[in-house]
Amino acid sequence: MAALTAWKLLNEDPARPGRTDPNRRTANYFMEEFTLTLMDQKGLPLYRLAGTHMVHYPDNDTVEVTAPHAVFYRQDTPHWEVVAEQGLTNSQGDEIYLLGEVVIRQFGADAKTNKMKIFTQDMRVEPWAKYAETNQPITLLNSFGKTHAIGAQVYLKEERIELLSQVRGDYEPTPRP
Repeated sequence: MAALTAWKLLNEDPARPGRTDPNRRTANYFMEEFTLTLMDQKGLPLYRLAGTHMVHYPDNDTVEVTAPHAVFYRQDTPHWEVVAEQGLTNSQGDEIYLLGEVVIRQFGADAKTNKMKIFTQDMRVEPWAKYAETNQPITLLNSFGKTHAIGAQVYLKEERIELLSQVRGDYEPTPRP
């Protein structure tokens, strides 16, 4: 009788209702074309996160974001934007992993012109600390020229970037009048 039961269970059609795929995850909420704005203690915008799709998985409290676009605000300096292909975080959003191509832009005082651009892949961001890091190759473009490096620590709040290794650059002299 046990052998017959085992044979019946093993040969049951997996497409039949009642059978679940152990590799399939179940989401408990999702959003399409969303924008979330987090405020500081004074009610001023701290950062904004937008994306084309967001889904939360309760089994491990992860949130997957498609095409994340974050804007980090400071009241006294130009803002920074971070754009990526994919994002992964927890429901608290205290650490965001940006996956695939990542572009970081710092805007000038007019909030329209790019002061600096950084191109890299796979970056970890701490939104509350306004900090980002990667161990991947980066390219930094600014008014001085182009810099390449392996790995970077980006302190958005302090407008400081530490290039970690193999730094090399191409700089163009400023033309004299």
